[in-house]
Amino acid sequence: MRKILLKTLIVSIVVLLFPFILTLLLSKEKKVDSMETTDFSIYYEVNGAKETLSFDEYLLGVVAANMSAGYQMEALKAQAVIARTYAFYNMSLINETHPDQKSFATSELGLSYIDLQDLEQFWGAADYNSYFAKLENAVKGTEGEVLLYQDQLILPVFFDTGSGFTRNASEAWGVDIPYLVSVTSKEDVTSINYLNIKEYAVGDLITLLGKYYSDLTITEKNFFDEVTVSSRDSVGYVLKIDLGNLTVTGEEFAKVLGLPSNHFYIENYEGSARIICNGVGHGVGLSQYGANEMASEGSSYQDILDYYYTGVDFANLSME
Repeated sequence: MRKILLKTLIVSIVVLLFPFILTLLLSKEKKVDSMETTDFSIYYEVNGAKETLSFDEYLLGVVAANMSAGYQMEALKAQAVIARTYAFYNMSLINETHPDQKSFATSELGLSYIDLQDLEQFWGAADYNSYFAKLENAVKGTEGEVLLYQDQLILPVFFDTGSGFTRNASEAWGVDIPYLVSVTSKEDVTSINYLNIKEYAVGDLITLLGKYYSDLTITEKNFFDEVTVSSRDSVGYVLKIDLGNLTVTGEEFAKVLGLPSNHFYIENYEGSARIICNGVGHGVGLSQYGANEMASEGSSYQDILDYYYTGVDFANLSME
């Protein structure tokens, strides 16, 4: 059986509450000269053994783990810049509390990583050489580039597929982040992952919810009166949903039911509960599907990043 080793560290909402802590000195060309960019090492740990990686090897494994290698080159370049920015952003967070730390595990840097030795199995032998070359070109073609907002590294969150719009971080997470504001992402609606529909017998759905909420009091007779969305954000993602005597977040409800996002609607369909869900992921930042569609239409990776992260600048880190 194919065995792919992935380690995932999802950046929590708590991280978003920390101030940006790495201020970068810029030249007119937006170049950054910081000793932190060279004085570090990265390792991947599996079965108790540590494998030291070059920074480019790390970035290649991150891009492979987080975006389809079949995507357009400019979309992959955008993901490479995101991966690089993400890594330095998280190093800066770690160094705030551990200033002497210079060695970082892949699992500490915020994004999934796949061991390069597993890529042939992951992609298949037929695609391995071409995909590996594409990702190498994406990393090398953006060498040193990171994203800044007002001379500070950004937290470049992303997701798979949107609902037609990205979300405001202020609505999604209650934190006003000026570069994470809603933009249209209309091509997302053409994705095969855009629409997900689930139907449940009402009794079965109550039983499922009851496994997570032991004090749930909703009944089959009054289900559609007692289960109602009480608040949405400005682009339709569910913030709160009432379950009779309980009120839970849209994210929690989606997780309990295994929905791909919290942009959903519940309707009475011939007595069954039909849940219509749009998009995949949290909806904040860059839509990967939208990025690929922009690339297909001729946009550069810088165009893509500038579109999804409002008001950002590009900097080139000195890695010498």
